[in-house]
Amino acid sequence: MKKRVLSLLLVLTLLLGIAAGCGSDQIADDPTEATEKPEEPKPTGVPAEDKYLVRDGKTEYVLVLPESAMKYEELAAEEFTTFMARATGCKFKTEDDEDEIEGNYISIGITKQVKEAFPSLPIGKISGKQSSYYIATKDDNLYVVCPPGFEGAGTLYGVYDLLHDLIGYTYYDETEIYVDETPDVNLWNYEGYFVDASIDMRTHSTTTIYIDNNYNTRLRYINFSRGSEWNQQTIGHSQLMAYLHPTFTDENNVAYGIIHPEWFVDPYELVPSRSTNQLCWTAGGDPESLKQMQQAVANQLITFLQMDTTANYFMFGQHDNRNVCNCAGCQAALAEWAGTYSGLQIGFLNGVLDIVNAWQEENQPGREVFYVVYAYSFTEEAPVKEDENGKLVPFSDQVIPDPRMKVMWAPVSANYSFPFDAPINVKNEYDLQGWKVICSSGQLFAYLYDLNMAYYFINFYNFGTVQSMVQELEDAGCTYLVIQGPSDQKNVPGFQALRTYCNANIMWDTGLNYQELASDFIEHYYKDAAVPMQELFDMIIERNAYYVTELDQGLGTINAYPTLSELYPKAFTEQMEKRFDDALAAIEHYSKENPKLYETLKDRIMKEYLCVIFLKATVYGDYYTSAELDEMREIWNEYITKFGITGGGEGRPLPEF
Repeated sequence: MKKRVLSLLLVLTLLLGIAAGCGSDQIADDPTEATEKPEEPKPTGVPAEDKYLVRDGKTEYVLVLPESAMKYEELAAEEFTTFMARATGCKFKTEDDEDEIEGNYISIGITKQVKEAFPSLPIGKISGKQSSYYIATKDDNLYVVCPPGFEGAGTLYGVYDLLHDLIGYTYYDETEIYVDETPDVNLWNYEGYFVDASIDMRTHSTTTIYIDNNYNTRLRYINFSRGSEWNQQTIGHSQLMAYLHPTFTDENNVAYGIIHPEWFVDPYELVPSRSTNQLCWTAGGDPESLKQMQQAVANQLITFLQMDTTANYFMFGQHDNRNVCNCAGCQAALAEWAGTYSGLQIGFLNGVLDIVNAWQEENQPGREVFYVVYAYSFTEEAPVKEDENGKLVPFSDQVIPDPRMKVMWAPVSANYSFPFDAPINVKNEYDLQGWKVICSSGQLFAYLYDLNMAYYFINFYNFGTVQSMVQELEDAGCTYLVIQGPSDQKNVPGFQALRTYCNANIMWDTGLNYQELASDFIEHYYKDAAVPMQELFDMIIERNAYYVTELDQGLGTINAYPTLSELYPKAFTEQMEKRFDDALAAIEHYSKENPKLYETLKDRIMKEYLCVIFLKATVYGDYYTSAELDEMREIWNEYITKFGITGGGEGRPLPEF
């Protein structure tokens, strides 16, 4: 697969300061500690000379699935069959592992064959991981397997890697899936090793990911907030109002806001709202009232555990505002044992989980459940302090999270045009290092941002920093990462499909290069128009780099309001438009040769062109005649309607001109 390294992008990367388990002998039932990530270079397979899975479009191999295959094991076999047929014309047959298998096979999942071939494989080493898998070749048979959790997702992800090795399978977009078309496919030899993703669970939070299951699955994303592993009543912001609200009543049907006003910032709130109320995590400093409050929350959580017996994650967390409690009880606790509001939150929930864990051990023994809190807004700061040697340590034992608690750090205040360790992000870097101290292995989750919430029609400038940020999160032990894009609009400009593809691959393997991934995507996604679209992409990055280094560092905040005439001067906007003209000219021949492909490519180009219309009409409208503006409006309205775009930013109306 052709990949181009862009010298311009590499220079810009330097400008922004980007930093840059083997085993084959036990299938064990008991999980053990995960193996350390292998040293570079990572293990890989190699093609076997003169041995073939497919020869002249035919195969003597069969796929083998467990008789009671998990959901993603079955899908792995379907995907393997689909894409091998697309590449070679050969369709593989699938058999149950209980059948008599004659000849060679590809074993997918926990089959009888893999147990016989590797009776001592320590599969427990990757238990609890969604994306890890084991791959091996033995006696010319192939094996891909993961532990019996997460419905076999790791096996599916391993099959995607296998397809990439065998036939160059690369998923760019649902209408752009690349395979090498060939009648012959060599067998690959894998010595037998475990594969771990850099970030075990990943998603790019956009509308497309939410609604398109193939897009979601084939990019190896989790559907955060709608996935089956999350309890749907408690996912996301403001879920605390599902556990406790002033209008909830006690056993005597008396509202908590009346009998326990000390539990709430606003005990008189009549309608649950994410934009107003918060809880007081110390119950006003009254120990007895605090115990009653924690019991009330625990009772509600136990109810949710009984209602949803399959979810792995239940989420707590403050509402999406900064209405913190400043009562005397909270202030005293901050000074005595909490240190920060995040410490208050953790201390409160530790008390809740003492109750819930005891109930679960008796009533749902063996069930794996985790409880997630946000470290967001006024709880971003970790509850740490410096010891006499200047080393970060927990503020007190009370702020160390229960082992079942996960902390989702969401640095909403960060500047995403710069790495975490840049001077402008010194607070965020300190917070991350603090959470690294507070969270034990696997407890740290993260929530990053990939959008300017105020402007969907100009590019968010973080192309040069995503890789370093994800690398630093990996080093901090982060196991679950959400990167939020425009989650309320499906088809806005800003190279959204490119971002989704690059983010997926970087989170899977932080050793990959974002710029190379972007160039490869542009080549396959825009086809004949790739050169001018690559030039456009380079221009935008170069201009943005100049802006943040010479004019305004704030461009990379998620609510930045840049001076658009300085960010994209009129002459620069016209140069952008020329690249779009060149791109449309490059695909014109398809208008007769392949009209369907022409419309697909034109739509992809025109989606980005909306940025130019936005700039010309709203920033430089005085330079154009009424007729020219009318023409812009006509094109704008056509494609805004076609793409179903209804907003110009998160919660913001479309721009008018």
